[in-house]
Amino acid sequence: MFRDGLRFALSLLLFALSLPLLAISFLIAALCTGVVAIVPGFLKRKDQDTIALQMLRAVDEFEFEEAMSAYEALIAAHVWRQP
Repeated sequence: MFRDGLRFALSLLLFALSLPLLAISFLIAALCTGVVAIVPGFLKRKDQDTIALQMLRAVDEFEFEEAMSAYEALIAAHVWRQP
């Protein structure tokens, strides 16, 4: 009985002493996160946003016309199979 009470008291003491440390670590983490979120905006150079126009080229990445014809063929094949 006494041993259980002593364990409970010591665990409450350990918990009470660890709460300020947890609060301080959360505060430091929040401050560091805020600084990391703000600093790249100041360090970013303005010439990084520009794209060299000679590097741009027209690309039909999704080949829309071929995709549409394949989709229409798929629909037609499915419709013809219906009883």
